Amino acid sequence: MNEKDIYKGIPCDKIPWIHETPPGILINLIESLAPPSSHLLDLGCGLGHYAAFFAQKGYKISGIDISNTAIKHAKQLFETKKLKGDFYEFDLCKLSDITLSPINLAYEFEVLHHVYPEYRELYVQNVCKLLAEGSYYLSICFSEKDKNFGGKGKYRKTPIGTELYFSSVKEIQDLMSQHFRILEIKEVELEGKTIPHQAVFCLMQKVKF
Repeated sequence: MNEKDIYKGIPCDKIPWIHETPPGILINLIESLAPPSSHLLDLGCGLGHYAAFFAQKGYKISGIDISNTAIKHAKQLFETKKLKGDFYEFDLCKLSDITLSPINLAYEFEVLHHVYPEYRELYVQNVCKLLAEGSYYLSICFSEKDKNFGGKGKYRKTPIGTELYFSSVKEIQDLMSQHFRILEIKEVELEGKTIPHQAVFCLMQKVKF
């Protein structure tokens, strides 16, 4: 897992995943499953741009990130835009006792590839604890079929110095199916800085087993 604060010391315009508007695949899914006023949980919320986009559409927003720098920025962004949202600096790869008001849909977009396999079971357990029965959970992370950052190997270094883990569909299915009902899992293409990214899309729902 990348434990250092990757937002600290790097100008925002140099961080490749920073976009003010969420991608269409995320907007369309959230709008189809969660009507405005639903409570959304942004896992790995970063600087808060996606959270702000959905808050402006009437959603109740909570965000979690391991980065103190990111959480401060997200809070400032919401204050500047006069939006309401709750943000928490928290590491979901460690034992967790955090509780939130009922969540309708949790999403993580290009986050799970920052979490190495040895931490993923605890991470998913903690996400599961935050969700009520019937809540949806969307995870989109880089696929091992992706051609970026050398295009081979499970672990790959990025130009900004982070090391990411690239997953297979089966890995994500095996991980998530222990805690959630998988509604849809597939390979998708995402916009990249130079070439598109191949990613694993996994939509789930928390149910009683």
